[in-house]
Amino acid sequence: MEELAAPPSINMQSPRVRAAMKVMGIIPADLEQKELEEFEGNKNKHLLFEKKRRILVTQVSALASRGPQDGSTLLGGAGGDRNANFLEEVLRKERETMEVMARMAKKDIQSTVIKELESRLDFEKGKKKQEENFQRMLQLKKDREAFLREQQKKADKKREQTREVRERNDRQLQMHCEELRQQLKEADERVAKCLADIRQAHDDSIESKQVKGIEVRKQKAAFEQMLVEKREEMHDAIEEKHARKRELLEDLLSQRVSNKEALLQKEMQCRQRVAYYLASQQEEIETKYEEARQRHKKAQETREEKSLAKTQKFKTDNEKKRKAFVVRYDSLIRQREQEHEEFRRNWESRSLQRSASETLRPKERPELLRAREEQEHFAALAAENRERLRRANAYAVDQQIEKLLSIRQRAQVLEDKKTEADKTRMVVMRNTAVTKHELKHKVDRFKDVGVEKMLDLLEDVEIEPAAKTRINEILGDLGLPPLGGYSQEEEK
Repeated sequence: MEELAAPPSINMQSPRVRAAMKVMGIIPADLEQKELEEFEGNKNKHLLFEKKRRILVTQVSALASRGPQDGSTLLGGAGGDRNANFLEEVLRKERETMEVMARMAKKDIQSTVIKELESRLDFEKGKKKQEENFQRMLQLKKDREAFLREQQKKADKKREQTREVRERNDRQLQMHCEELRQQLKEADERVAKCLADIRQAHDDSIESKQVKGIEVRKQKAAFEQMLVEKREEMHDAIEEKHARKRELLEDLLSQRVSNKEALLQKEMQCRQRVAYYLASQQEEIETKYEEARQRHKKAQETREEKSLAKTQKFKTDNEKKRKAFVVRYDSLIRQREQEHEEFRRNWESRSLQRSASETLRPKERPELLRAREEQEHFAALAAENRERLRRANAYAVDQQIEKLLSIRQRAQVLEDKKTEADKTRMVVMRNTAVTKHELKHKVDRFKDVGVEKMLDLLEDVEIEPAAKTRINEILGDLGLPPLGGYSQEEEK
């Protein structure tokens, strides 16, 4: 017996080795080393089968060390991971959307509160300015009336002084006239004798002077009377001007009251229009939401019907293909079994014929006997090879069937995951819409209430530090307590 190369050692308990044996259709008995007695002492047959055994061991070892080459992996886990990642992405986006909406709602609430408090502060400042203007106007009226009374007193005093001066002047003039008359009379008596010629002329001159004096006094009295009348006209004009101003102030006051009533009426109409608009907008939103819900419901029913029809079609086609495969597989198995049985019968019949012919015919030459014996050995080896190929083919068919079943199962899992993802997406959309509506309603409620109610509502809302500082500043300007009340030190 010639020397053969030693085959690599393999571990029969290794899963990779057992898998490689199943792929090649090898059973453990094919790899066990056999003794010469099992071949009835035939060394050639023992050598041939030993070579084949070592080749099989080498091939099993190589296949076990190399592993499967198709690189096929189960996709169920990857599909599940993708679906889980998709759901996590949807939930993450929902959380981000909720956080953004909450921040926007908080900012809207803060801006609304600050605007309302600033408008309230402006209103209080305007009201305070109006009160100051009103007090200043009253003070101006008092000052004006005091000034007028003072001027009236001065005018009365000046009129009295003028009257006294005029009377004193008249008395002085009368006294002066009496003195002049007395002097003239004395002079007339003194020079009557010496001025007889010019008496008449002198008398005429005296009369003319008296006339001129009377005219001058009349002109002076007329001038003083004119001054008095002008002062009286000025006083009447001032009184009339003050009366007109009082009437104008009364008209402005009445007009302000009427404007306040008109503003109240306009504000009431504006509130009614806002309430009507909000009610109509709410009704429109509910109508659109109901339409969207009906549309999504109808689309979901359509998807479910299509999915059911697709699944039913897939099951029907798969059942047909499965039946066709089973029929074909059974026919191939029966055909192979028939071929194997026919080969075995032929082999037994030839063995019987050969044994009978050997007993009957004369002895053949040794080289012919050796060639026939090798042919028989190769035929036996080919039969074992065909049996191994049959087992390998059966294992491959079973693997294909299991692969088809696993693909079908993964497809069903993916279909279920897709349906679950669609349902989760719808739930996320519904939750987002509901949260958006609630936040919008909350912001609108802050816009519609007064300052006191707004401050009560702010107790349940988390406010940013900058906005809280600004609100507390405005509340301090308004004289109201800050958010959260006073601390113990501030109260003390």
